[in-house]
Amino acid sequence: MVKKNSYLLSVLNHRYSWFVVFLLWVSHAIYFFIYNGLGVLGPLLKQELRLNNAQFGLLFSFMSMGSMMSQIPAGIWCDRAGVKKVMGLGFLIIGGSTLFFSISHSSFSIYVIFFFLGLGIGFVQVSAAKSIIDWFPFKGRATAMGIKQTGVNLGGILSSLLLPVLIGIYQWRFLIGFISFIALAFAILFFFLYRDFLDSSHPSNKVEILHLKDSFASFKSKDYMMVTLAGILLLVVQLSYSTYIVLYLNQTLSYSIKMSGFFLALSYGAGAIGRVGWSFWSDYFFKNRESVLIFIGGLGALVVALLSFTLPSTPRWIIYFISILFGLTGMGWNAVWLTLIGEISLKKGTGIGIGFSFFVANLGMLFGPPLFGWFVDLFNSFKIPWLFLALCMALVSTFTLSLTHRSRNYSSSTN
Repeated sequence: MVKKNSYLLSVLNHRYSWFVVFLLWVSHAIYFFIYNGLGVLGPLLKQELRLNNAQFGLLFSFMSMGSMMSQIPAGIWCDRAGVKKVMGLGFLIIGGSTLFFSISHSSFSIYVIFFFLGLGIGFVQVSAAKSIIDWFPFKGRATAMGIKQTGVNLGGILSSLLLPVLIGIYQWRFLIGFISFIALAFAILFFFLYRDFLDSSHPSNKVEILHLKDSFASFKSKDYMMVTLAGILLLVVQLSYSTYIVLYLNQTLSYSIKMSGFFLALSYGAGAIGRVGWSFWSDYFFKNRESVLIFIGGLGALVVALLSFTLPSTPRWIIYFISILFGLTGMGWNAVWLTLIGEISLKKGTGIGIGFSFFVANLGMLFGPPLFGWFVDLFNSFKIPWLFLALCMALVSTFTLSLTHRSRNYSSSTN
């Protein structure tokens, strides 16, 4: 009878874990719809709020700062209070900030609002990753993480397609206010529909008895720090490419803005496939996260190196080829990397491990594009900057190489 009850509980938990993936997928679609939507509405926001280009860009810098500042505290809170409270608070902050933005007319208050919007996003990112680590064993965990991450792609696609149409019917303040109520409603729904993982044998549910200093023990691990450094380089590559590829294709290879944007969209689409595909391979074929990251780094290095040698006479099919392969590697790594970080830090506190890695890796997002642009100005060419990105991808493989075949050891305690 005990075995039968245990089996039924296992089946119910397995089914509910995929419902958790659905909730997290929706959460990512909502927050990124808002994030990307603010960029889509940029021309209207700049005009009504009387912002120049630098001031408009500074809004998103404030959002990034808020996100970075919340990630470590969110990780600690996830370990101690559970995912439900952190995710719920994150969406209350996102919804409240967006609502205040829809009625705000003060320049100063807008910067504060964007900062708090970033805080909420940081809470959502960390708690969602922690939830996947909690609910899934090694086999299937990265796949679940990859599916969850595609919510970002959905949010970006929906905001890009719907908002330009709706803005011709409704005022932008009404649209942002409506979106804020969706975020607030999701916070309430999540509180009632989500339950924290309660298996007492699961290491991540023992963290509440740990002292705070014990939660930071992962930082002493060479494996943990090497994978975190790899995350910095991966974000340097991803953000530099997405920032400058349209400019490169237009100014250097003489493609139209429309065609250049299409190649970038193709990379994003391939990236969505890569997030799920690489995750699936790491779960069921490689049965190892590190080997996948090593392969991604090596293939990505070759692709970006090939890009550096393209000319206006390069056949178009090669640009298609590069765009797809870069999307698969340079934009498809996120889920495998996140899963590995969670597994390495599992015994010492999943939340703080993920939160700290998010914080450090985001340095690549902040400094990567400006550094790439500085290289372009310094050498008056894109060739050396592209080769620099190829070197970054090669270093990802190098940093990860010493970890090969270890992820199953990290995960053994989770199964």
